[in-house]
Amino acid sequence: MTNKRAVIFDLDGTLVDTVEDIANAVNDVMKKFDYPTHSLDFYKENIGGGINDLIDRSLPNDHNVTTESYIESLDFFYEEHLNKNTKVYPYIYEILDTLKSKDISIAVVSNKRHPFTVRSVDEYFAEYIDITIGSGSDYPLKPDPTSAQFVLKKFNCDPGTSYFVGDTGYDINTAKNAGMISIGVQWGMSSKEKLLAFEPDHLFKESDDLLRFFKTI
Repeated sequence: MTNKRAVIFDLDGTLVDTVEDIANAVNDVMKKFDYPTHSLDFYKENIGGGINDLIDRSLPNDHNVTTESYIESLDFFYEEHLNKNTKVYPYIYEILDTLKSKDISIAVVSNKRHPFTVRSVDEYFAEYIDITIGSGSDYPLKPDPTSAQFVLKKFNCDPGTSYFVGDTGYDINTAKNAGMISIGVQWGMSSKEKLLAFEPDHLFKESDDLLRFFKTI
């Protein structure tokens, strides 16, 4: 077994705060179809399971059109909003520099649609991320471990000494399903209590806590 290590990060709510851009795009869809819009807090509670899941949660119960019918509109509006209000969380670049200095391979695996995931990573982290995978026909949504396993195979890394970092239960369960070490982070979409229910191997409140941890591995 190789002794090489990798860290796979979720994107939204872990590396970058994108909730405002996502909320604006989905609310634009709701307005287009004369449905009620939602607050930022609503989106913080419901982002993470992929765009079809988010649309399902956002639509009124009495809507009578298939979820897929809204996706083209959402793609159009998200194209307009992508990276407009997005912010990189504090200490993220220091964390990535630390991992690079230790020759640890870095990837992003997100339930955001693949083209948007690539654009966001290229915008903020092009020099750090070796593999980027978003959702699409080639890879199932997290917590399916297929994309994480693909990354580990490409990197020739041992899952038992590699980490999956994310802010939702989808990420923690992906780590478990791939045999990786799970790290939950509280600065994104989920509370401490919500994350603890998924029993992560590690849980960090602030991004500088994660930085200190990675300095020790």
